[in-house]
Amino acid sequence: MKKPFIAQISALALVMILGPLLARWHFSVLTLAFIEGLIAALFSIRLERWWLPIQLFFFPMVVIAASFHIDSRFYLIGFFLTGMVFWNAFKRGVPLYLTGGDVIREIAGRLPECGFSFIDLGSGLGGVVSRLSEEKPMGRFVGVESAPFPYLFGKTRCIHLSNCEMKWGNYEKVDLSGYDYVYAYLSPVPMPRLYEKARREMKKGSLFISNSFSVPGLEADEVVEAGGKKLHFWKM
Repeated sequence: MKKPFIAQISALALVMILGPLLARWHFSVLTLAFIEGLIAALFSIRLERWWLPIQLFFFPMVVIAASFHIDSRFYLIGFFLTGMVFWNAFKRGVPLYLTGGDVIREIAGRLPECGFSFIDLGSGLGGVVSRLSEEKPMGRFVGVESAPFPYLFGKTRCIHLSNCEMKWGNYEKVDLSGYDYVYAYLSPVPMPRLYEKARREMKKGSLFISNSFSVPGLEADEVVEAGGKKLHFWKM
């Protein structure tokens, strides 16, 4: 979150510095906001692509929202709700990603019929563990999530499933030694540290799976495309 924030602040500062020059064209406040957003997006060009529209439209949306003179308490409520959903994006640089059905089917096809344990680190809304637990009823599935709203949503999805469990907490503190399959769909930020944790804790013959994000400088044992995503597999 630091780099996008720095990009926004830098873009705003540049627009303010160029203020006397831009004033010659008599731009509206909204136009200036879009100029700031464009500069912020350019400053964020090396970040993940999904950051670009956020950077572009963030300040214009602030200007538009301010024009409606909405009670400030609604902004506070909105900030609180956003924090409850995207908690990990603020704390660990891990946004809320949802795993698609094609990826889940690809993983399901690699799991045995019984006698195994599977954990999803940063499980979001619990879609992976709840769906896999229905397809493989003889396996044990655990999801770990620390963002409040996604955790509660995932918890409700697993209530009626005896082989599915959602745990509240930081995935970095979970002992991985008891799991045969460890799945993560996080971001590039935690991958080096997470892989070292997996290599240190996971038992021999177990499988570490990362959706979309590899480990810098380390080739996966296998890379498979599913639903437009790349799944990286490392055998411990």
